[in-house]
Amino acid sequence: MRKTAEVRRMEIVEAVLRLSGEVGPDRLTTQAVADAVGITQPAVFRHFADRKALWVGVATVIAERMRSTWDVATAEATLPLDAVRRLIVAQAGIVAEEPSILAILFSHELRVGNPALAAVFRGLMGELTARLTARFVACGERATVAPADAALLVLGLVQSTALRWSLVGGGFDLVVEVRRLLDIQLAGLVAAEAPTP
Repeated sequence: MRKTAEVRRMEIVEAVLRLSGEVGPDRLTTQAVADAVGITQPAVFRHFADRKALWVGVATVIAERMRSTWDVATAEATLPLDAVRRLIVAQAGIVAEEPSILAILFSHELRVGNPALAAVFRGLMGELTARLTARFVACGERATVAPADAALLVLGLVQSTALRWSLVGGGFDLVVEVRRLLDIQLAGLVAAEAPTP
């Protein structure tokens, strides 16, 4: 049975994600993608107008997966800091499960050569920052720094830890390390609740 256009598009995107982790996004060719999917190179361009459109499609799928993961992770959080922890740990989990995302997000060549792709990722990081900022606002007077600064600090923590994890070839459990460092950082960003008399 012939595959639908949407199924084929997702196969192509999945191949890009997998191969980006193996050879790097900047060295990935559409021929390698076509070979991995079992189609011809021109068939790739029947689903994506050109290379830039292909990368925007990949970025859009990454963004959708991240938003969905964030929503699920925070759905049952009742306290602001619990939501922050769940959001950041979920973000670390996404990177740990699909390491190529890190390479794609930090690819200078992809961003500079493809403003539409850069806009997708800029919007995504803006959304994550806004979600975190809102949680720190909800901490009220317990917050020891401005909520927007707290959001940027915890984002910086997950990004720098993920980069270190990538540089050592995944030599430690990224989620465990992010969780550990986040608890240390949050202790300095939000004062503990005063005990009830």
